[in-house]
Amino acid sequence: MNKYLQYIIISCGLLCMLAACDPREDRDVLPAPLQTKDLQFSVTQQQGHDNIVFLENKTQGVIPFWDYGTGISNKAKDTINIPFAGTYYIKFVAYTGGGPVQDSAKIVVSQNDPQYFSSPMWNLLTNGETGKTWVWAMDTPGGAPYGNGSGAATAPEWWKPTPADVISWGVANDEMTFDLNGAANYTKVTPKGTEKSLFVLDTLNKTLKILGSDISNGAKITYVIVTLNENELTLAQQGDGWRNLWMFKRKGFSY
Repeated sequence: MNKYLQYIIISCGLLCMLAACDPREDRDVLPAPLQTKDLQFSVTQQQGHDNIVFLENKTQGVIPFWDYGTGISNKAKDTINIPFAGTYYIKFVAYTGGGPVQDSAKIVVSQNDPQYFSSPMWNLLTNGETGKTWVWAMDTPGGAPYGNGSGAATAPEWWKPTPADVISWGVANDEMTFDLNGAANYTKVTPKGTEKSLFVLDTLNKTLKILGSDISNGAKITYVIVTLNENELTLAQQGDGWRNLWMFKRKGFSY
């Protein structure tokens, strides 16, 4: 027999023997996918202070993920604060080799967190859940509701546009409302329409940022709060040795 042909026959025989010795394919054995009924987790509120919520994953062998509306967490055990009164659904997702499985728990927060909103700045700006509306201080004693000045200025010092200038910009009738009704809400009403968004108040650093909108004739920045009392709100764009200033007052207040 031809030696080449013999080689082919022997090679084929060896391949068949090897195949016969390993009839199964090597593959990972995936775990059976979990179902919602298999999830074990707890969502409990602190007695007497139900803004504080305790989250705990009790499902073994999964990667937990929590979504509570105002934030997220991937910890097996976590403590969160929900500062606003209302009804919330805390979503729990368990990531497994068989894919994600989710469930949720309903909680009710009875009131806005008095500790979270303990700084007087919150109420001065918003009047709590009721809301507070601010307009341009067109009758400010200094005569200029907008302008700029030195780095510590509390009112325009250098460039002092008049109320007539503000009217010419088409923003004199703008109204800005801040409230804490279920969230840190911001509403701006202008001749062009109404914008609804959220705001961030930093009471420690005394700054204010509008998310997704801006103050009237604003610069879309984080503003320094220069003055905030029952009737006056002055905001600034802080520069190196200078400030741009916006002067507002409570709607209905007159100097």
